[in-house]
Amino acid sequence: MLAHIRFDLVDLRLFLHVVDTGSITAGSRLSHLALASASARIRGMEDALGVPLLERLRDGVKPTKAGLAVAHHARLVLQQVERMHGEIADYAGGLAGRVRLLSNTAAITDYLPQALADFLNTHPGIDVDLEERPSHLIVSQLLAQVAELGIVADSADVSSLESRPFRRDQLVLVTSDQSSLARLTDSGTHGEGGRGTGFARPQAPPPQGGNRLHAV
Repeated sequence: MLAHIRFDLVDLRLFLHVVDTGSITAGSRLSHLALASASARIRGMEDALGVPLLERLRDGVKPTKAGLAVAHHARLVLQQVERMHGEIADYAGGLAGRVRLLSNTAAITDYLPQALADFLNTHPGIDVDLEERPSHLIVSQLLAQVAELGIVADSADVSSLESRPFRRDQLVLVTSDQSSLARLTDSGTHGEGGRGTGFARPQAPPPQGGNRLHAV
C-alpha cells in the first residue's frame, strides 16, 4: 500500500504550513491554494498513509504523532531541495566543481589556510567544503564515499586508500633536565619529532608509509 504513495512538494509545503499555523485555512492561504483544494490534499495524504495526520479541533488543527513524523521528514525533504537549488545556481553562475575535504585539527590550523587560499585563487571555479574530523573517522567516511579528499595523521590506517605525503608536523618536547622524559633524548629520540599528515582517496594502492601527515 505504501508503495503507491505519491506526495509532491506542494503537498509537503502545505502540510508544514498547516502544522505551523494550526489551521488548514491559514495553511492554504500561505500555500496559495483554495481551501477546498488544500483540504483535499491533506485528506489525500491521510488516505495514502492510512493514518490521520491532523486532529481536528474546534479552534483549528494539531498534528497527530504520525503527523509530527510526516512534518519532520517534510522539512528534511524541502531543505534538501533548497540545497539542490543553491548548488545548481552556483553551477549556473560559473562554478566548475565542488569538493568535500575532511581534515584533522592539526592540518586545519597549521597548514590548510595558506594552501587553500593559494588553491582557490588559482582555481576560482572550484568550491571546497572543509569539515573538521578526527583522522580515524575521516578514513571511514572516505571509504563510505562521503567525501572526496581527506587529511589524516599517519597513525590512521590508510591501507585501503590511495594516499600521499602532505606535510611533516613537527612536535617539540620541552622538559626539565631532572624529568624522566629528558632521558628520551639519550635513547635516540631527539627533542624534535614529526608526525605525518596526508591526502587519500578510496580504492587505490597505498604509498610507502612515513611519519608524516597524509592526504587521502
